[in-house]
Amino acid sequence: MKDYEPFAHPHRKAELQVHLGIWLLGLIFLGARLVYLRRRQDDQDRVRMALRESEARFRQLFEQNDDALLLFRPENFEVIDVNPMALELLGLTRQDIIGQKIQSFVLAEDFQAFVESGAISDSAPLFQTERATSFSKSKGEITVSLRGKILTLENECIVYCSMRDMTEKVRLMEEIQASQAKLIHADKMASLGLLVSSVAHEINNPNTYISANATMLAQAWQDASPILLDYRREHGEFSLGGLPSDEIETLVPRLFNGIIDGSRRITEIVNNMREFVKTEKSNRQRPVEINRIIQAATSILWHHIHKHTDHFHLELPPAVPPFMGRGQQIEQVVINLIMNALQSLPDKTRGVWVTSRLDDSAGQVVITVRDEGKGMTVEELEQLKEPFFTTKADEGGTGLGLYISDSIIREHGGTLEFQSEHGSGTTATIRLPAAGTGMKPGGSANKTQQIPDDSAATTLP
Repeated sequence: MKDYEPFAHPHRKAELQVHLGIWLLGLIFLGARLVYLRRRQDDQDRVRMALRESEARFRQLFEQNDDALLLFRPENFEVIDVNPMALELLGLTRQDIIGQKIQSFVLAEDFQAFVESGAISDSAPLFQTERATSFSKSKGEITVSLRGKILTLENECIVYCSMRDMTEKVRLMEEIQASQAKLIHADKMASLGLLVSSVAHEINNPNTYISANATMLAQAWQDASPILLDYRREHGEFSLGGLPSDEIETLVPRLFNGIIDGSRRITEIVNNMREFVKTEKSNRQRPVEINRIIQAATSILWHHIHKHTDHFHLELPPAVPPFMGRGQQIEQVVINLIMNALQSLPDKTRGVWVTSRLDDSAGQVVITVRDEGKGMTVEELEQLKEPFFTTKADEGGTGLGLYISDSIIREHGGTLEFQSEHGSGTTATIRLPAAGTGMKPGGSANKTQQIPDDSAATTLP
């Protein structure tokens, strides 16, 4: 008990209690510190785990996305990562893509438009373009849509860019547009048919009077001609209508015949126009005489032919057999090809040739439209039958004429091909299956026919 006497002293006891309290506080502080550090470590571990899980989920989404995805740096457009769909779309390996500029895979002009499309959102700039040209090693040139957004990954700004192959969709859209254009064209033709029927009726009525009256006057002249001849013998030369009597005898019959022939031609043109715009009542194919189709087309285009050239030639041998099809549609194609040939001529000294023949070895009827016009480049020739492609945009061309013509010929089981050289003219060739040589051939009795000058319609040679 003696050894503990100091503790019995009240001052020593108080001092000991103070030291003990400080020591206990130190232990409590140390314990709290250890608990804090432990919790902090746990929080950091959870954050790291969450980050790893987030990165794993991002990687899974990145790798398994159905769109082609590329990550590239915004400052130099260098690709730093791609997913498997991008490799498949571009037909390349990771080594081929990583480290390359994005412009290596997207047309520079289209990528520039993509960059300039950036719109500031609440979170980050967004970029998009619906149609851009990309280059695939396996597919060649393709059309893609691009979507991009700036993200921050591991303290680095990158552009998350998706590419979606739109080639097939664009093709289908163009086909839909072309189909709609064909419907519009058909509607216009139906409206034109009503107009032509009305105009044809209004033209035919006075034309009938002209033809009948001219015939009656010609017969009256035949009766009056001997009387005038006797009068001249008895009284000498005289004038009639300002013309000397010795010329009247030969000139007046030619004038009457010219009026009658012109009236007949008006009737022929009007009838051809009515047939051209008439709606076919069925899709049933029937034997069609190709030479008659060509002659009807040239009759409709009579004015345009004389406006564009002095050298228009038809070569229609009578032995060409018919083809099975719809004549109105083929006439539409022939008119379109002849109009294109005429419009390509630089002046009236250049010519156009339209021919028909039978290719015995292939069993095909062949129509050829050749012109001495300006011709086409290789690039124009390759796009010639594509919808909405035209070399006459400034003249109101829609780029649908040859597309529709090609569709019509293919529906008839035939082909429409073009040969052209820039500055040397163009040749269009239609091939249609012949109906059979045993059937009555159509066409002109003349092997070669040249369209005469308009003056021949008013006077006989």
